[in-house]
Amino acid sequence: MTVDLLLRIWPLRHPALGGPDARAAARAHVLGSLARLAPHYRAGLALALWLVPPALLLLTGRRPATAPPAVLLDGLRRVERLPLLGRAVRTAETLALYSGLDAAAAAATAGVTVEATIEATAEPRVPLPRTADRAGTR
Repeated sequence: MTVDLLLRIWPLRHPALGGPDARAAARAHVLGSLARLAPHYRAGLALALWLVPPALLLLTGRRPATAPPAVLLDGLRRVERLPLLGRAVRTAETLALYSGLDAAAAAATAGVTVEATIEATAEPRVPLPRTADRAGTR
């Protein structure tokens, strides 16, 4: 899966994504975000991410599964310069960073499990406006 491949490369750029808790949270957030997209957006982003490993192969001459980390990082930088694939990779990386860095910080400060962190960030609760108070002041 492309997300797992990208999760091997991203910690080279962002060391906070290297821990198992951060990696699991990042993976869950990227896949969860993909699942919540509208079907046509999901299909387009999934197709673009599916094309990342062949693009890495073409740009580096090495299979992503066996390439050393430095080659993968260089290849990812080159993929990011491609018009559509670059946007897809940067989007997935941003999603991974949102939850991965939160999980890394939470695990480092409180020893919280990944499951609790994912549950806490999965469904943001927005407080409802208090209309009853406003109605009485008019």
